[in-house]
Amino acid sequence: MRKTFTLILVVVMSLTLVLAGCSSGNGNAGSSNQNQAPASTPDAEGATNQTNEQAEAPKETVTLKWGTWMGEEEAKQIIEAFEATHPHIKIETDPAVTWPWNEKLAAVAAAGQLPDVTWTFGVPVAAANGWLEDLAPYLAADPDFQAGNTFKNLDDTANYNGKQYALPHTLLMFGVFLNLDLFEKENIPVPPANWTVDDMREAAVALTKYNDNQFGMANLKGMRETLSSAFDPSLGWNTWDGEKFNFTSPAFKEAVTYIDELLYSDKVSLDIYKQEEKEQWYGKDKNPWMLGKIGMQYDGTWLINGSIQDAKFKWDIRPLPGDDGQRIPLITDYVGITKSSQHKEEAFEFVKWLTYSKEGWMERMKPEWPLGTIPLINDEEVWNAYLGREDMPAGMQDLIAMIPEGFADPIKWLPGYIDGLGIYHETFKQIDERQAKLEDVAPDLEKRMNDAYKTALDQLNAVQ
Repeated sequence: MRKTFTLILVVVMSLTLVLAGCSSGNGNAGSSNQNQAPASTPDAEGATNQTNEQAEAPKETVTLKWGTWMGEEEAKQIIEAFEATHPHIKIETDPAVTWPWNEKLAAVAAAGQLPDVTWTFGVPVAAANGWLEDLAPYLAADPDFQAGNTFKNLDDTANYNGKQYALPHTLLMFGVFLNLDLFEKENIPVPPANWTVDDMREAAVALTKYNDNQFGMANLKGMRETLSSAFDPSLGWNTWDGEKFNFTSPAFKEAVTYIDELLYSDKVSLDIYKQEEKEQWYGKDKNPWMLGKIGMQYDGTWLINGSIQDAKFKWDIRPLPGDDGQRIPLITDYVGITKSSQHKEEAFEFVKWLTYSKEGWMERMKPEWPLGTIPLINDEEVWNAYLGREDMPAGMQDLIAMIPEGFADPIKWLPGYIDGLGIYHETFKQIDERQAKLEDVAPDLEKRMNDAYKTALDQLNAVQ
């Protein structure tokens, strides 16, 4: 299996150009045929007319079923935009595929009713069950993919032993959101993109004002899964290095110690307080970040839309701070073609539009589209459209530059990781409740998660 690197993208190639291109191709074919036979010959004229009729004949209309958890309105946007440039392909969402996703996919597969194109919550599960078509032959024959404008580190996450079972259709990332007004109020310099863990700690301490219920950080515990990369850039999500987990590594110990000191010694994070205390300070169902009470919040880029709409203060975003290195945590969702589809060529056209088609991304980058994903192709025009959106935080440009060296959350692509997460959360519950020390449980955590990976990988390899 190769190592690795939730909707949104902008301006569709104009339908006029597409039609013009098709018209030009057909016209040349007709012209060529006419030049080969004298116009005065009846048989030649008949052959020419027949050739033109065949060239102009519309393609047979094909209807594809699409398994997606996208909201109804957003899915409608996707379908209408795709069908506008692919009039012979009709898309219908499949209501039978819903949550719990893998269970429902298994049910429709058993009934022989898999959709033609489906999102998958776990590529290894779908691949091991024989639900997904290998996309490699289609990609090898497509010049647009071969041009190399996708992010290989992300494509490779869904490639097992040379078989490309799916492609990323959505990209999100984690970063540190900054309340710039609080930085100004407390006279703290706003950190640059290449800031360090020491910079973050100093800012978090200076931003914390207990009497004002103002905290320097929030969501700090979630950073345990990704901050090891700052101390050892060879490590990705939860210490995964491309072959195994490394919970006994010095970098993981250093990351956990750093976070625990911020939590329990410096007490700069809202994470350690009870829900009733938070409600007493901010009100029931209130978001402290949106209220302007958090200096820095570790969160996903899904917070951008909410902050644009609800935050009444200036804010920006930064990548994870560094120490010995600096990498960005990424989140990917996947789409594939089912083996049972009777219309694989058309299904591939839809998958391409969702994943690496510039036409598709330019459509989804239009201002009226929801900001649900970061583009998945490295194209200057697409990036200009994305970064040029109103209220896009300036810091996103720095995070985007880090995508090629970033690391993806394994939950949807790494064999056995979903089972391993149960082990991980169980272990850290014991650590947080002071029932265990990291150094005592790290070897067992590492072994059990690596065993879960190996077992799932063996199952996947057995069916390939």
